[in-house]
Amino acid sequence: MRADGLLAMLDRWGRNALPGAALLFFVLLTLAPLRAPYLSGALPLLPALVVFQFSLATPERLPGPLLLVMGILLDLLLGGPGAPVGVSALGFVLIRAAVVNNRRYLVGVPFLFQWSGFCLLALGFVVLIWLFTALWTWTAIDPRPAIMQYAVVIALYPLLAPLLARVRARDPLNVPDESRGTARPGETTS
Repeated sequence: MRADGLLAMLDRWGRNALPGAALLFFVLLTLAPLRAPYLSGALPLLPALVVFQFSLATPERLPGPLLLVMGILLDLLLGGPGAPVGVSALGFVLIRAAVVNNRRYLVGVPFLFQWSGFCLLALGFVVLIWLFTALWTWTAIDPRPAIMQYAVVIALYPLLAPLLARVRARDPLNVPDESRGTARPGETTS
């Protein structure tokens, strides 16, 4: 096997594994013992930010089974006894589906529109988790921690979204329109 073939294969594997690895990193980061009082409370919503960002560029690299496994892992790591397992997985799949169905409104628009799209989806994610947890445990749960998580992740979005966009630098959305090829398969340029 040539070195070009090996490097190209490793590059392809790396690009395909990057969204899942980033999602796993942020899922495991939720267990990090941070001393920041508000930041540590918002960590459970950071994987939703990763799902949103990578669903914008390459949703095929975040397949449903991967989202299900990561969501269940997040629920098992964060949930106590009696907490619903699978609600984060459902939220991840719904975020990906919403982004894929609305990519034409979220891709190629100013940052503020993407941010507002994330705000809406994160609000739905928080309400979904809060509602399912309240119904599952059949207790009245104070919504203030969920609202605080939402506010902190919305404030962190302008910091983390550009970093995640830089991580996916070789994805088609980060290539300027002028440099994208217009040739069809089989055509040659003169």
